Amino acid sequence: MAWSIHASGVTVSDAASNTALTAQPRVPRRLLRLNGYLLIGGALMLILALLALLAPLLSRVDPNMINPALALRPLGSPDHPLGTDNLGRDLLSRLLYGGRISLLSSFTAALISTAISATVGLTAAFFGRWIDLIALRVTDILMGFPFILLAILLVAALGPSTFNALLAVAIANLPFTLRLVRSEAIRVREREFITAAKALGAGNSRIIWVHMLPNVLSVLISTFFLTAGWMLGQTSALSFLGLGTQPPTADWGSMLAESQNYMSSMPQIAMLPGLMIVLASVGMNFFGVGLRAAALREK
Repeated sequence: MAWSIHASGVTVSDAASNTALTAQPRVPRRLLRLNGYLLIGGALMLILALLALLAPLLSRVDPNMINPALALRPLGSPDHPLGTDNLGRDLLSRLLYGGRISLLSSFTAALISTAISATVGLTAAFFGRWIDLIALRVTDILMGFPFILLAILLVAALGPSTFNALLAVAIANLPFTLRLVRSEAIRVREREFITAAKALGAGNSRIIWVHMLPNVLSVLISTFFLTAGWMLGQTSALSFLGLGTQPPTADWGSMLAESQNYMSSMPQIAMLPGLMIVLASVGMNFFGVGLRAAALREK
């Protein structure tokens, strides 16, 4: 037998409320339907990820092995198809192994930023009032600093290292991802199934993580890849400045820094890591744009 709940002028029957709860939007079915952006971005990311994962098979040379007798070998040299750097280290090996660190750093930074933004953004949007006010004021303070300057200040305080660089970039990016998640969560908060869940006595945690989170998941996923592409450039910039990955370990940013004095005589030393950064950033951004376009078509 149907029964009614009167709360804030809203009438919800048991059948209607159950339907509302079970029919709430999920991750779009055609979210991964291929479009141009998804195809190009996915292909670039897959190729670069495979190159990094298969580095031991593609190059048998130790990326940190110094051999001054082989310094600055050109492209196509025997045993060094991409040449060597000023210390005689194999460029192909350093590109492949450096890609592991660069890609992992950008994805880890994006994951940290997205996870914190999702937690704080959903909580602030659901409860509002002083929780929302504090979250907004903290983001306002962080946005008062230029992005790269804030990241440099954080690394300077924590000390130069790969992890501290990616952590600083993740924190510096928080205001942008957090505000995006919060605005989407506020829109979801006003949906009928949230009202029905409250009327049926669902706890706050259940509403946030079971009912609200799935409905902002498509935004989180697309933002994650867009953010990862942006963070690749920022972590590489910190390594270029000597605040990220420390010698002798290679990543694409530190390889660019080491090549500055050889741009005229051996341009491939700088062009190769720069090209990898560009391709990886384009791939991540295209994939994120493609996911967002697919999600918008579902709405």
